[in-house]
Amino acid sequence: MEKELLKAMYEKKDPKRRRKLFEYFKPLFVEHLSARLTVEIINKELGADFAGMYDVKYIRSRIAKWNHPEPVRKEPVDKIPKAVNEQLPWSEPDELRKQSFKSSKFSKP
Repeated sequence: MEKELLKAMYEKKDPKRRRKLFEYFKPLFVEHLSARLTVEIINKELGADFAGMYDVKYIRSRIAKWNHPEPVRKEPVDKIPKAVNEQLPWSEPDELRKQSFKSSKFSKP
């Protein structure tokens, strides 16, 4: 069943095919074999040329990440926002319009 699923994933170019390949052939990737020998063993086991050198190198670069279980996410706690007690300074729009600016780049000297 696993082999058939793996073959179907490689035929359809599924994005998760390399992860499945790693899970199925995990003991083979743990051993320190050459990439070429690893490819030959995998393809012989599957009965077709599905895996390539790039697949083996990609899997080897991700082994450390894939061996660790994914962290458990905590559910977010709903926090009630606190009321702001600070008095913010308000400005009067009329007073802002009355302000005269000493210089402006558009004014004539």
